[in-house]
Amino acid sequence: MTMAKKTARTAVRMKDVAEVAGVSRMAASAVLMGTGNGRIRVSEETAEVIRKAAVDLGYRPNIAAQQLAGKKSNVVALVVRETRNFLTQKVTAELQREAEELGLRLLSVGSYPKLDGLKRVVQDLDAGWVDGVMYLAYENEEQWDEVGKLFESRQNVLTVLENPGGKGTCRVISDVRSGAMETIDHLVSTGRKKVALLTEQRKSPSILDRIVGYREALAKHDKELCEDQIVVDTQGWLVNDPTTYPRFDKICRHLVEDIGADAILCDTDFNSVAVCRSLRRLDLSVPDKVAVIGWHDLQFSSLLDPPLTTVAHDLPALLKAAVSVIQSESDEKPSEILVPTKLRIRHTS
Repeated sequence: MTMAKKTARTAVRMKDVAEVAGVSRMAASAVLMGTGNGRIRVSEETAEVIRKAAVDLGYRPNIAAQQLAGKKSNVVALVVRETRNFLTQKVTAELQREAEELGLRLLSVGSYPKLDGLKRVVQDLDAGWVDGVMYLAYENEEQWDEVGKLFESRQNVLTVLENPGGKGTCRVISDVRSGAMETIDHLVSTGRKKVALLTEQRKSPSILDRIVGYREALAKHDKELCEDQIVVDTQGWLVNDPTTYPRFDKICRHLVEDIGADAILCDTDFNSVAVCRSLRRLDLSVPDKVAVIGWHDLQFSSLLDPPLTTVAHDLPALLKAAVSVIQSESDEKPSEILVPTKLRIRHTS
């Protein structure tokens, strides 16, 4: 029989593969889907003939049949705020690489401001169409309570990157205190006397944990981070919007002239870019006069002039841990996995 692929309108059946390979349908199913519970023995030579027939015919396994046979879909869903975000792109690229190494497929879904996309993939999880769901907890804090309720009592669902709080769902998150403490140790070692923090919000566990890390490290050096050294602002400000320049200038002037800061810690790399620009406009040299530290190590941070010192998430380790949780056969999932963050020292400090 000629092994020509069938048209898109006619699905290739297991029976077709069996006929081309010259074996029974049960033998073909045992090789391609793992059915038969080991009772059907097929030599490796015959199995290779079956696999070649499947490839030549363009056979694609029926996922529903696979689930009935007790096999996994090998599909992992990643739910993000939106796919154009710099950090989301880094996470997706790293997870794609990890998935390919393990023979998995990645389904990336945007779900913001509504949770419709997440709800759909949770339905897919319940139906067996995906093996697990990862929710990227980043810049979507207003969803976290509802996500926790949706994930409650479900297996193979987890949150990744930041700490959304809640109980009952595995969290694979960055240990932000490690990066925060390393930042302070670095600044003190380079002679910095007083630090200040600029953040657009102070509600998320990640920011609160960073502040704890900063203060613990400063205490070791007989220094402190007082409340007047923390400025909470910039929510919704765009770095490339000229109307925000005077507002950033005002903050930087206050931190340097009124507070006496010679190092400014920023909650994001974006705020760091704005701060560096403002310091330049104020004729305050970076890093000679003021050091600037970012957070997230986004793609552009090493391309700035000067290149930005920033704290990086260990995305390969985070996502490897997340995939291992999903692939685990154990009913006992960890409640939390912490992955250290790392200071990337460049030229702004």
